[in-house]
Amino acid sequence: MSGRFNCCILNHPCPIFCPFIDFTCSNEVVNPIVANSFGFFNNTVGGEVAAGATIPVSLVLLGGEGGGILSNMGSVTLTPGTYEVNYFAGGVVPAGNSISISLALNGTTILGSTVSSTQSTGNTVNLTRTIVVYVENGGTLSLVNSTLQPTNFNFASVFIRRL
Repeated sequence: MSGRFNCCILNHPCPIFCPFIDFTCSNEVVNPIVANSFGFFNNTVGGEVAAGATIPVSLVLLGGEGGGILSNMGSVTLTPGTYEVNYFAGGVVPAGNSISISLALNGTTILGSTVSSTQSTGNTVNLTRTIVVYVENGGTLSLVNSTLQPTNFNFASVFIRRL
């Protein structure tokens, strides 16, 4: 042990009140930059959508950094990653007294994405949900009419944010 005041030893931790601490070294904390991108897709035209068909949505706003979200002929192309997806559709309940929407990734319904409502035929219903979707190899995300009959949707929208 060296004869330094307050037991300070070169290249070893020093007590808090060591008068010989070298203040020329410092730690610099750098916050990571997280690439966050988003896209808003909408359909205000509405119209009848066949059972199991895509409810087309068009790009309204794309922003943020990092990309990964692209418009693709009524659907959305996503690069690999994790996304928060908020989706919404309003339509008229068809003859079967049930209306339903869901999300599909590459044509396969995403587990837990189906939103349904049972109402009287002719009633207007709004359906909405927020889920987190993990896209392993990239793919196409679609908003789908999962009602068993053709359904008249008045509007639909999808907001996607990369996490």
